[in-house]
Amino acid sequence: MGQYREVSHPSPRTVAARPDPDAPGAADSDAAAAAGRAPGAGGLSTTEPVTDGRDLEAPATPTQRSSLLMSAFNPSREFMSWIYQINGRLDVEALARAVDDVVSRHDMLRLRFVNRDRGPVQVVTPFRPGVLNVVSLDDRPKLEALTTAVRAVEIEYQDLSPWDDARLQANLYLVAPKTNVLAVWVAEAAVDGDSGTLVAAEISRAYAAHAGRPAPDLPAPSGDSYLRYVLEHPVPETVLEQAARYWVEEVPAVAEAGTWPTVAGDRSVTRFFNVPGDEWERLVESTPALGTLPYVVVLSWLELALCEVAGAEHFVVTSAASGRRLPVTRGMIGNFVGPVRLKAEVHPGDTLEDVSPRVMAGLRAAMTHGVVPTPLAEAEAAGVDRYAPPPPTIAFYLFAEREGLDLAGVRQRRFRVHTGNRDILRVNCTPDGEGGRNFFFISASAPPPLLDALVSRFRSVMGA
Repeated sequence: MGQYREVSHPSPRTVAARPDPDAPGAADSDAAAAAGRAPGAGGLSTTEPVTDGRDLEAPATPTQRSSLLMSAFNPSREFMSWIYQINGRLDVEALARAVDDVVSRHDMLRLRFVNRDRGPVQVVTPFRPGVLNVVSLDDRPKLEALTTAVRAVEIEYQDLSPWDDARLQANLYLVAPKTNVLAVWVAEAAVDGDSGTLVAAEISRAYAAHAGRPAPDLPAPSGDSYLRYVLEHPVPETVLEQAARYWVEEVPAVAEAGTWPTVAGDRSVTRFFNVPGDEWERLVESTPALGTLPYVVVLSWLELALCEVAGAEHFVVTSAASGRRLPVTRGMIGNFVGPVRLKAEVHPGDTLEDVSPRVMAGLRAAMTHGVVPTPLAEAEAAGVDRYAPPPPTIAFYLFAEREGLDLAGVRQRRFRVHTGNRDILRVNCTPDGEGGRNFFFISASAPPPLLDALVSRFRSVMGA
């Protein structure tokens, strides 16, 4: 069994400066300073030592190494983010205490990654109070303050890297008495999607408690240590080697998808539709497998629609596989998810009954070998220093939880600061919070009429 390793270090804290609002170029300078950066510079602003501490470290897992690898290529920088315009009277002190409570409680929210001779390691740093960085912009007109806040978030996001700082970070921009912008992010190498849902729920509950408001009914994490799990459940080398061979030899990247365009452009086109709760319930009742295997059924619908619209019969679908197989991992905050590829095979005239067994077989194979995510296997085969991602693919993700903050007593409007997309087609299916499902069809290659045709055919195939 492995052991924690302790490392002494001084912990820094970023201190943002305020520029002269009357100085030339003040608009850009103000946003850069609000983001904690010197204008025109890419690094952090001044730092001051807060405390010395003892760190704990363990080897980075394959899923974490894959996320670190892909951070240089993905528009999201491999960071999970919750960015909101908040309207209403926000209790700033309660929010600050809530963020500190959650970060102090979960070691994965205080994670850094370091390269050692033996490879990347994850290092848990000591807790420092004051995680929430509050930036006051309410000394100027509201629209100017709001624009500055949004630009500051964009600047901050541009240079995010899990190698620089994977820890949970939070900035609150005070725009007006009842208007604020909140940006929270944490590296996906530390926190996967299921964990992100739990972290957001923890912050929401802690905020309600400190603000004296009713606590939202949200899922709670287990409190078990991910690092201890990693050390106590090492994956045998033979399993890792077999998984890596599978991705390189058995499921090579294939961008081919019938007549669907495979060259990604500069902009993505998005189509959205909602299936209300009563309609979704009807679909589950009429398609029993949808209730027990929603991933398989929805992906089968997508493959059938692609075959009819673009003549796609043999292609590869990028998705994600979770390694939360043991009971102890349920509710644990950490990273268990990595990108995988599924072989897709569908022929004209096929029905759901024909396609779904093949989807199920591909899913089982992906989960069996998902202990090594596809990008990591490819990079190690080619040489990490020479690795470049394969051509954009078709991607499909079905989310079981509605993740995000739920701060009691205020209205939230969520927005995203990264809009890039490498996928020639990406389909997301997410709960809408009212028993229904939201479907997002996003393409970086297809013209709008073709995407419209696919969405129409998909809805016809699913019977909605």
